[in-house]
Amino acid sequence: MTRYEIQNSEDPMSTLCRMAVQTGYADLPEDVVRHAKHTLLDCMAVMIGGSGMDGIPAIVEMVKDKGGTPQSVLPFYGGRVPATEAALAIGPMPRAMDCGDLHEEAGHISEYIVACLLAATGLRPNVTGEEFLTALVVGQETLIRVGSAYKLISSAVKSNDCGGHYIFGAVAAVGKLLGFSQEQLENAQGIARTMTQPHTMAIYAPATLMVRVHHGLVCQSAITACLLAEKGITGPRQEVLTGANGYLRTARWQTDPDALTRDLGERWEMTQIITKGYSACYFSHSSIDGILEQMRTHDFAAGDIAEIHIDVSTSGWRAVCEPTDKKWHPQTVPECQFSLPYAVATAAIDKKVFLQSYAAEARQRQDVRELMSTISATEDPSVSDWGARLTTTLRDGRKIVTEHVYVKGHPENPFSEQDFIDKFRMCVPFSVLPLSEQVVEAMVDDILALEKADDVVAALLLPLTPAL
Repeated sequence: MTRYEIQNSEDPMSTLCRMAVQTGYADLPEDVVRHAKHTLLDCMAVMIGGSGMDGIPAIVEMVKDKGGTPQSVLPFYGGRVPATEAALAIGPMPRAMDCGDLHEEAGHISEYIVACLLAATGLRPNVTGEEFLTALVVGQETLIRVGSAYKLISSAVKSNDCGGHYIFGAVAAVGKLLGFSQEQLENAQGIARTMTQPHTMAIYAPATLMVRVHHGLVCQSAITACLLAEKGITGPRQEVLTGANGYLRTARWQTDPDALTRDLGERWEMTQIITKGYSACYFSHSSIDGILEQMRTHDFAAGDIAEIHIDVSTSGWRAVCEPTDKKWHPQTVPECQFSLPYAVATAAIDKKVFLQSYAAEARQRQDVRELMSTISATEDPSVSDWGARLTTTLRDGRKIVTEHVYVKGHPENPFSEQDFIDKFRMCVPFSVLPLSEQVVEAMVDDILALEKADDVVAALLLPLTPAL
């Protein structure tokens, strides 16, 4: 196992690029490959579920109207479009459900990487399963390490900053898929540095469709950066992450540069990716788990609840509690997805929070709205970033206080392979393109054995494309 360390005075991005360029499929440990396939299965699932959600048909229409060289397959809607345009259209799909994976410190991960790689397949005559998985792993690893160094969750979100580091992971993945040299990938990352900037929490508070559309713009920019580098365009390679002009210098808090290369090549941070079991902002998941666990353990129903008070972290407060007028009275799908009281009330009444929780009729339910009115929250910095402390008062006078951190899907409480398969099947009915049982079965099998695939387009994209 190769350990990658900073050489001389190089920018840590050069070290990350060396890892990406030199890592081959044979270098990946078995648990890394297994985790990569599980995250791919999960991302394809939520892409299927989100394929027809608000905003996406409009983007697809815009992309098709623009035309251009027919390179990459456009899943669910058919045809081929330029890879950059495919990235713009595919990017929002896995984000739309708000049920994709994430990392405790670096935020959302595979939604960016998988969408970018799917769009980039049109830039090569053929991509094998081993090549796709290797690109996926180095992209995930790069994104996580930059986001962890930036301290997205523990520091940035508390300052109303939701990070701009995602493009670096997407560029690493696409550059790897295209067989870039060290110099080409460094130039692509330098170009990416000129494209990125810290994004504000405005897309979450109140939540807008830019929560999902932002992903398409990042993916489009990542492929553009790689295509420019491939054409010989140079980028500022010397200070991509550190130094006076490096990305970490944009932070208004103490960053952790050591996280960029700590045990790089020996410890794979992508194995710490978290899987979502609920279709809602992850900052709500500990509270959802909390109310459901209380109801099971103490044998009460939603109608028995007099009030619920939730203590949440500062990061959680920023994402799902403010502005309070929107979070306690959400109307649109994104507003409901990022509303703590909506998620908790829905969970208490329905025992689940998934896509059907956001249908037009579901968003107008009186029982949910009435229960929401009994829910209050307080920002408490002592609560762990993703945790929650629930105090539930019942109509019979009982008061139940519990604290929750490691929800199902966390590395400390992981999904089994069957859990991933079950979630995939749960997403299928929401596809904008009806999928047969035969297609679903074949896709699950192909993804879980992707290293054997000679053509990932045939395995991942063509089954999701309308017949001509």
